[in-house]
Amino acid sequence: MQEGFLLEHTRNSRSVSEWVEGKPESSFWRGLSLSGRMRLRMTGFRCPRCGLLEMYAPATGTDAR
Repeated sequence: MQEGFLLEHTRNSRSVSEWVEGKPESSFWRGLSLSGRMRLRMTGFRCPRCGLLEMYAPATGTDAR
């Protein structure tokens, strides 16, 4: 497994959540430093019977940055 965190976008915008590699590091101007880190769009699945959620960050077929 590879350590990472979920990136939340705010300020009246809607977007797909992203997984970002590494530990979160603070940035004075941007909130978090993302420079040079792999970013992958999240894909989620929900069981309609029990509500279980599974989240994935596939490296293929997504907007990898």
